[in-house]
This record gives sequence, structure tokens and C-alpha cells, in this order.
Amino acid sequence: MSAGHGLTQQEGLLARGAVVPWQAGMDMRGWYPLFAQRDARTGEVSVCWRDLGQLPFSEPFFVNTLARQPHEERRVCHTPLAALATFDDGLSPDAFIFHVSRCGSTLLTQLLATLPQCVVLSEPPVIDSLLRLHHDDMPAGDSIALLRQAMLALGQRRTGGETHCFIKFDCWHIHNLALLRQAFPDTPCLFLYREPQAVLASHQRQRGPQMIPGMLHPALLPLPVHQLAPGDHDGYAGVVLSSLLAAARPHAAAGQLQLINYNQLPDMAWDQLLPRLRITVTAGQLQAMRERGGVHAKYGTAFHGDTPPRTASGLPGIAAQLQAGYQALEDLRLASS
Repeated sequence: MSAGHGLTQQEGLLARGAVVPWQAGMDMRGWYPLFAQRDARTGEVSVCWRDLGQLPFSEPFFVNTLARQPHEERRVCHTPLAALATFDDGLSPDAFIFHVSRCGSTLLTQLLATLPQCVVLSEPPVIDSLLRLHHDDMPAGDSIALLRQAMLALGQRRTGGETHCFIKFDCWHIHNLALLRQAFPDTPCLFLYREPQAVLASHQRQRGPQMIPGMLHPALLPLPVHQLAPGDHDGYAGVVLSSLLAAARPHAAAGQLQLINYNQLPDMAWDQLLPRLRITVTAGQLQAMRERGGVHAKYGTAFHGDTPPRTASGLPGIAAQLQAGYQALEDLRLASS
């Protein structure tokens, strides 16, 4: 499998729908960028969009909202890169959300998504596609400009009542934090993390793409040299998680990341985060947030805690090797509180 094959295949599935020809000056309001791609023959880069109309981003992930749209309403359009620049009035992000995966980041976005004044984009694939182009051959200046334009396109105001915007990145994007921050230098960056064994156990039950060798563009997930037995997916997950913790540490030490431990959720969302971001909520909105905090972030069912790892698992030993990286973040968080 070629690097990133699984994700680009997903992008192809998202682009299914009635094709609307692009015309210069076309009104793109209500259209959202799905991904950017380079034509292998001409070298030209284009953007694929979907018309979402008034469909709100209320599902746990951006792609879930796309999947919820009825098939007969799906319209796609392929445009030049310049079409990204037509959304200069979009909401600038109030916060970037980075994370190690399976650590409460989806819960946080779902809490924010209950607020009608907030636009919450959870892992929009256009960001990953632009980062892949950047690491292939796109100049840094062009990449920064396109990332900024794409985020403003994602932050469209559709109802007129939206005042805040949040973007949650894929977990491996912490390795590109310096580049992403240049698109919006003043945007606060959050980083959610969790005790390593719990993260690894979650991936043991259902592995994310980053925990499967060859699924991601190698430049998006730079890993140290390692020697693992073929098929040692738990060991590989440990290497990946270690890299995410290590990538966050210097930024946190420099004060560029607000650290959030899984065990602080959900209360810190309304007790600390909303006041810090100057988001005022009504009593009813706060109640809706509290109710959403009591169910499973991804499935919306009653949450009774995670299933413990298999008894024969070697996860405790792998997690022990990551404890120092986890504790370093904990020390930084506690020192700044």
C-alpha cells in the first residue's frame, strides 16, 4: 500500500455527487473544500468542493456531516486553487485543537458544537491534503496562504448568528504545528492528551489510520528509527504515540500550547475554556453542553467508561516506556495552572 493511499481513497468517496461545472465568479457560499489535488499530467492543483447548503456541522467529524447529506442533494465542484481566496469574510479560528487521539478531543468539539454561535470543524480533510502538497513540493509561503484561505472557507457564516470558529486537526498534524500557526499566528492552540495505556488500549480495539504502517504520507508522521517485528501493531502504536507526545513538548514549554488532560473533561470546557475565549452562553446552552458531556463523544450513547485492555496484552510495558513523555506534559500543565 502506498503512503496515504487509504486517506486519498476516502477523499474520492467524499467527492461523489452531481458535478457542477465551475465558472469564474461563481458564488461558492455554502460550498466547502474537501481536498486539494495535483493533476499528475499537467501539474495543476485543483480543489474539490461539496455544496452543503445549511447542513450544520453537528456530527463528531467533518466527514460524518458529509455522509449525513442525502445522496440526491450531493453536488460537487472542481475549481482552481484561486477559488479558495473568495472567502475573506469567513470566521477566523478562535482556537486550534491538537491532540494525541482517543483523549477527549472529540468530546470537546462536540461540547462546542452544541452552541449555535460556534462553527466547529473536526478534522476536515482539506487540511491534510494541503499539508501533503506542502511536503511534496509546494513552497512554504504558498502553503501558508492556502491553509489560511481554506480555514476561512471552512469558517463560513451561514445563519448570520455564528461568532466563533474552532478547527480540530488530525492527531498527526501536531508535527506541522509551526507551519499551521503561521496561517493564523494569534490563534490559541490547545493540546489534549491522556495516560498512554488508555490511548493504546483504545487503538487496540479499533485502530486509527495513523496506527497502521503505510497509511499516512511519511512526512506528515515522521517517526524515529525503530525495529519492530512484522505485525507488531501495538508496538507501532507506541512509537507513533511517543512521537506525538514528543512533538508537543517543546511547543508547550514555549507557551504555544494550552495543555488539557483527558481527566479535566468535560467540566473544564465550561469552567475554563469558554471564559478564556470570551464565549458567553445562556443557561439553556450550558445545560445542553452538560447533557452532551454525559454521552459517548463519537456514538451519542450512554458512556460507562472504556473497556480495559486484553489481559494478555503487552500494552502495560509499551505504555511504561511512554510515561516519561506523558509526565513531562503533565508537569508543564500543572506548572502553568
